[in-house]
Amino acid sequence: MKNDINLILNKLVSYATDNLLLDELDALYTLNRLSVVCGAGAVSRDQDADYGEADLAALLNELTAACPAADKAAVRDILFPMPRTVNMYFGDALGRNKNKAFDFLFELYANGGAASAGEAVAKDGYLAYVRTAEAAGGVTLDVKGEALAYIPRAVAGRIAELEKPDVTADDTLSRMAAYVTTYGGVIAAKSVGDIDGYLTCADCALTHAKVKTEISGGAVKTDILDYPVPVVAFNGIAKNTVAREVARIIKAAEPAGLKPVVAAAAKDGITFYLVFAGEVTDPNKFIGKTDALTACGVFETVDCSGLLSVLEKGTALSTDLSAFKPIYDKIGGVKLGAKAAAELGGALAEIFKPALQASATTPEAAVKALFA
Repeated sequence: MKNDINLILNKLVSYATDNLLLDELDALYTLNRLSVVCGAGAVSRDQDADYGEADLAALLNELTAACPAADKAAVRDILFPMPRTVNMYFGDALGRNKNKAFDFLFELYANGGAASAGEAVAKDGYLAYVRTAEAAGGVTLDVKGEALAYIPRAVAGRIAELEKPDVTADDTLSRMAAYVTTYGGVIAAKSVGDIDGYLTCADCALTHAKVKTEISGGAVKTDILDYPVPVVAFNGIAKNTVAREVARIIKAAEPAGLKPVVAAAAKDGITFYLVFAGEVTDPNKFIGKTDALTACGVFETVDCSGLLSVLEKGTALSTDLSAFKPIYDKIGGVKLGAKAAAELGGALAEIFKPALQASATTPEAAVKALFA
């Protein structure tokens, strides 16, 4: 048993040297810390310990099988690099290439079990992702001259949390503009004044929605989008003028008790969005917790990996996957191979859209009236 634990701990350390920035010079120290946490006694370093194709989750399961008292969370904390180390590597990469820097950061968090690594299924701008890891730690990201905590949540779509120190509409809109100008992508807040942090992602359904009705074509181009709930998009050359108009509409909505989700995207310079959506509920329980990105078409789901495998191979739906029958029936039981993820994404989007539509907080006519 002791030899088994010694080998498993060495495999964990080898995994960390390959994937979690652990220097081999610190490997023995880390091994000893793991030994103390697991009560394994004296251990020796074996650099030839081969973890094969296993990820961290599989290695931790192997550890607990040999040592049930092992604290997985404590082991992850020991293996994951210190915040100052992550910040140093990320900051250095950010100075050279922002895109590659974020790739590095999200891969690191996925390897460390601190961000969901599962591939999202996406179609027509909607993105369904599984959140299986708890967000923790984070790096500091300079936004409008302040160092804010940025915490990766899911690799697919680069979904992350960003600290939100702002309480006024002007502060929120200014922060959003600064973020998308510097880093691109999308940033969203559930409503102005909420203490919840910002959420960010690489892209969302809002940026793909067509214009349904033009409200204004002047200095601030204002459109209602073709979307399951009322959405107003604001764009213009002078971003401060655009931000003032967005703030005015937010204030005009307050007497009616309307608190739209506020988002900004690096599209046509900067485009702001007000999304009049509430909590999304799904009777089939496929959609997870509602947050600011949910209103933007980026939504959390239950783990569909088992169903994805069935769709790829064209096999029958087993009893243990019977809960997925509504999705399976919508797609059809054919062998889809590489197209399975896109078809699953489309089916999830079609289930999500009516649920989002039902969450609308106000009719479109009331939204138009805010501009009168």
